[in-house]
Amino acid sequence: MAPRKGGASGGKKKGSAKKRKNVWDDYVAPAKRSRGGADTSNGDASEPRKKPKRESRESMFGQWKKQKQQMRTKTRAFASAVEQRRHEQREAFLALKQRHADALHASAALDPSRLTKKQRRALALQQQQQQVPHDRKHTVESDDSDASSGHDSDSGDEPTAAKKKKARGSLFDQFVQTFRTATQDAEPEHEDDDSEYEEVLVNEDGEEIDEDGNVVGPHTDDDDDDNDDERRQADAEAAESDGKRLTADDDTTADENDDDDDAAAGNADDDTEQLELTQDQDPYRRRFLLTNFEERDAREYDALPKAFASLAPLNAQGQVVHHAPPAAYSVAFRRGSLVSEAALAPVSSPLFVRSRLLDAWKAKQLDPAARWTTASLEYTLFHQLCAYKDVFFAAQTLENTETLRRLSAMHVLNHIVKARDTVTRNNERLRRREAKVAEAAAEGDGDSAAAAAGDDQDDREYRDQGFCRATVLVLLPLRSSALAFVKLLLELLPAAVDTVHNKDRFFHEFGSAAADEADDGEDAATETDGLKEWQRVFATGNNDDCFQLGLSLSRKTLRFYSEYHSADLILASPLGLRQLLGDDVVALDDDATDAAGASPPARLATDVLSSIEVCVVDSASLMLMQNVEHLRLAVRALNVQPREAPRADFARVRAWGLASLGAYLRQTVVFAHGVEPALNHLVTKCCRNVGGALRYAPRCDPADGSASIARVVAPVKQIFQRVDAAAGSSSSRDATAAVAPLSAADEAELRFAYFRKHVFEPLLDRPQRRVLVFVPSYFDYVRVRNLFNDAQHRKLIRCVQCCEYTTPKQVARARTAFFHGKAHVLLVTERFHFYHQYELRGARRLVWYGPPQMGAFYSEVVNMLGGGGGGDGEGGNGNGGDRVLGDVDDGKSSAALFTRLDLFRLQRIVGHKRAERMCQPHAAKPTFLFC
Repeated sequence: MAPRKGGASGGKKKGSAKKRKNVWDDYVAPAKRSRGGADTSNGDASEPRKKPKRESRESMFGQWKKQKQQMRTKTRAFASAVEQRRHEQREAFLALKQRHADALHASAALDPSRLTKKQRRALALQQQQQQVPHDRKHTVESDDSDASSGHDSDSGDEPTAAKKKKARGSLFDQFVQTFRTATQDAEPEHEDDDSEYEEVLVNEDGEEIDEDGNVVGPHTDDDDDDNDDERRQADAEAAESDGKRLTADDDTTADENDDDDDAAAGNADDDTEQLELTQDQDPYRRRFLLTNFEERDAREYDALPKAFASLAPLNAQGQVVHHAPPAAYSVAFRRGSLVSEAALAPVSSPLFVRSRLLDAWKAKQLDPAARWTTASLEYTLFHQLCAYKDVFFAAQTLENTETLRRLSAMHVLNHIVKARDTVTRNNERLRRREAKVAEAAAEGDGDSAAAAAGDDQDDREYRDQGFCRATVLVLLPLRSSALAFVKLLLELLPAAVDTVHNKDRFFHEFGSAAADEADDGEDAATETDGLKEWQRVFATGNNDDCFQLGLSLSRKTLRFYSEYHSADLILASPLGLRQLLGDDVVALDDDATDAAGASPPARLATDVLSSIEVCVVDSASLMLMQNVEHLRLAVRALNVQPREAPRADFARVRAWGLASLGAYLRQTVVFAHGVEPALNHLVTKCCRNVGGALRYAPRCDPADGSASIARVVAPVKQIFQRVDAAAGSSSSRDATAAVAPLSAADEAELRFAYFRKHVFEPLLDRPQRRVLVFVPSYFDYVRVRNLFNDAQHRKLIRCVQCCEYTTPKQVARARTAFFHGKAHVLLVTERFHFYHQYELRGARRLVWYGPPQMGAFYSEVVNMLGGGGGGDGEGGNGNGGDRVLGDVDDGKSSAALFTRLDLFRLQRIVGHKRAERMCQPHAAKPTFLFC
């Protein structure tokens, strides 16, 4: 009877039931066979067949990821092997170097019987060090041979069928194989380690180098990763700047004392010191490294006269000191107090530019000798900048602005590279000295440790820093100017600087859409051809005047927006720098200085500007239109001792820096469109360069059109009235009588009194329309505006005003009222005309409260009188009463009030010769007429 499979109920049996109920007692169930196992029912005792390998169900992305991980593991293993072999090569190199050093002294080797105990111990140690790399090399080679033989034996035992199966690969490998080219298929999948390994050359520091000896390695973002390259090439580049290279001294002989080992180890350092002694002619080294400037020297400099003296092209020895044409420029020089820099060096002297900079400039044809001739003014300026003289170039124009910025960028970059190389070289020397001290202390030799530590004289050589790392400050008026300067700076970088951080951010924040279109458009130049000089400045670019940022430079990296304590260069506007300094800078007024001219006791909370060595003020005339007080306070805050310097190494700070004498060794470069009293005061009072200062002023002459009056085309009678001349004829005065000095405060009172008596009161008596009053200073504008807006005066005469703070709607209303004759007087400021340059139509009589700062504005405003306008309006010229200054019966007129303090401005308007005659202390007449 067949056994029943189910239970009595016919339901599904439970998995936990081990025994069936409805079966015979003697029933034996057949043995169950596992899936895939061999059938043993027929008595075959063979082993069950293995479970077939399933096809991988892993996704293709997972297989790709696994292959990447395997490849990464293989790459790391290879890199580890290369690093190990590189270390072995370095040890072999050191052993070879030691053998060469022993060979140099072989000729002077002493008899072993005459050697001291210390020398015999050192000789045994050297022999032991030479034997260790040799033994290690054999050990490594044997290990490599064993590993390769083991690998070959393992691969030989593998069956051929398994190899074919492995070569077939997975489904993912077959899928990838369909997209491979024939060359890729031909390449072996696994190469031998010997074929992948390439011989690596290393230097004495264990770093990979190429055949030329240059270090090869990945670029890093930190400046510390580039210090090794800077230390190795600083001395070599210093030698190339003088045309000399370091050479090994093969004739060195060993002394018989116990200090032979220390002397041999310091040979390279002694060669470097000997090289630096031959470089004392470098102005940077002579000024910032070898100068022992003290307070006594500062008092001697303060006692010297600050006046500029005319400088001839040739000095007393017949050498050329400048190539400025005498007919175009007036060059003056103010001597310094340093004996080494008292005289101006001839142009033929070397420039002392770092070799890697000069090579990069020559490759781009930007070096001074190739771009300009040695007899050009540009080459003269660059030579004087490299000599660290203060330069006040007051002949800047829109055409030569790019050239001046290129010259300043070259000098700034050269100074930064020299400063970084000096600090890096001294860091390496200090490391070597500390290593010697530690070695001597470990041996227990106190005398050797004291000798290695050096004395105070040695420590003075390593004083190469200030309170802060930033050494260069470049003041620019607008963001567009900063962008143009940085573009020139990027062109001048060495070839090794191939990484620039935050460059896109800088161009995004300092550029503009208009500037990008101007760079890309084909007709961008034609759009600005019809514009005036200052209109072209504001037409394209970012006109924001509040910015500040730091730039740091290393061997291979330039970083924008660096933190100020780690920056080498600071780009800022006067307003942005004023916000950075805070209110503490207000205490640094010139009135707070003592009689000797020393710095006031007040200190700044920040140390950003405490160590500035080069300051460049670009487009200073534009800064005068912004706020001259911000510029003066920014320059006044330079080299002021800070309250705290958290990151300063006081053991490396220069002695004259600790004594707050850095202002006497700072170089200041000012580019302006003309000489102004405010800028002249800035150069004379705030700049105390002991090396001297030069001033370049353009010579203006109506004959050649350089004077502004020569560009007046309207038929206008031009009157210049001197307001500080005494009443009466000059013939009744003693020509030899001394003239009392005229201060700025007295000059303002004299000018206002003359304007009120000879211009304002006649207008009240006989109101006239279409009178344009041009006021250069905003402070004088407020004073004159209040005079016209008096309650009693407004009933007789109506005055409208336009200044830089007037809204566009108010400007349009005032211009319309003046053009249609509804207003008698239009009062405008020079800054309003500078930023807007509207065509003020309808004016017939022009009154200059003072000569304009920009000489070109005189001809522009006077030519406005030639345009058409409305009728004469009410209050025509009559025969009774006083006449308004400059009032004529038969045409339009222009009258300008001036004093002898306006000499610089008059030179740009009427020319040098006429201005000097008009501003003489005893003028022949107070009124001058030009038609």
